[in-house]
Amino acid sequence: MTTTNTMTTILKIEIYLLKIPYPHPFRIALASMDSAHNIVVRIHDSDGIVGIGEGCPPRFITGEAPETAFAAARLYANILVGKNPLEIETRLAELESFMLNNTAVRCAYDIALYDLLAKHANLPLYALLGGTKRVIYSNRTIGMDTSENMAATASSLVAAGARYLKIKLGNGLALDLARVRAIRYAVGPGIPFRLDANQSWDESTANSALSAMADLGVQVCEQPLAHWNEAGLKRVRERSPIPIMADETLFDTHDAFRLASNATVDYFNIKLAKCAGIHNALKINAIAEAVGIRCMLGGMSESLIGVSAGAHLLCACPNISLADLDSPFHFMEDPTFGGVDFQPDGAVTLHDAPGHGADVKPEWREKSQRVEVTA
Repeated sequence: MTTTNTMTTILKIEIYLLKIPYPHPFRIALASMDSAHNIVVRIHDSDGIVGIGEGCPPRFITGEAPETAFAAARLYANILVGKNPLEIETRLAELESFMLNNTAVRCAYDIALYDLLAKHANLPLYALLGGTKRVIYSNRTIGMDTSENMAATASSLVAAGARYLKIKLGNGLALDLARVRAIRYAVGPGIPFRLDANQSWDESTANSALSAMADLGVQVCEQPLAHWNEAGLKRVRERSPIPIMADETLFDTHDAFRLASNATVDYFNIKLAKCAGIHNALKINAIAEAVGIRCMLGGMSESLIGVSAGAHLLCACPNISLADLDSPFHFMEDPTFGGVDFQPDGAVTLHDAPGHGADVKPEWREKSQRVEVTA
């Protein structure tokens, strides 16, 4: 008797460009945003299973624009259709070798492929990655504004139960000090702060700011200097009373190895859209863990698709000890269903559905820019 083994193949890839509005502009030192423009891919295979992934392409960080990201996603789809989606290492290597960069778009494909593999295994993604289900507590983020408005926002977040606050800074030492002091006065002494200057300080400003904020309950300061100034970042770390985290300086495993080798920072901020997804995030975390660097899992402006994938990754990587996953709270409308349960206090609870469990609502699929590539 003979048997035939039919290989699983990708039959169809749907690509969506979601434009998700904010109720009011969200400001950081690098940009002011009134909406998120996210790429979602839905990979259909010959076994009737669909893997869903998302990437958020901010032009001021990854160098991708919504229009170029959508076009790149279509080119990548042409590479994948007709091939076995379960061979993740090979498929992701093909995308990278075909066209470098485009990390947020490759992230969407990476998450979709991992989601598909987990569904084939009938496992939640955290279990596929070898993790343990647990409740995660994300910080809640305060965009740049006046000291008074930021303090008021902080008070409302803490009243809702937030355990950690991330504070966006920039535009001058005096104003940044006033912001942090006003927020500390408003919320009291018990809430740890995570500061993010988004490359806006020079070395002198960073040294002055960090010294002045040493007694304000700051847990970590993220990317105080320009992404290219690694020597300055190391000097700031050596003088700072507050631990320093790399964000825009860290994209891939080569960056991670270099930063770890030079003892440049105390923390890595791993963002799936920067490192092209789960596959590289695991490698970056392994490099960090080997030398005693702790990690945060951060985000751009992902919906619950990207956030759910990130939460499952967190549950598989104890060294990723900090979570910055609250981007869905900035949206005027939720374009997704399923995925993790994310409460206003920052508590993120995973479900046990196969994969990461999130998808785009049908009405959003209808109204969003869309293209379909078939084998």
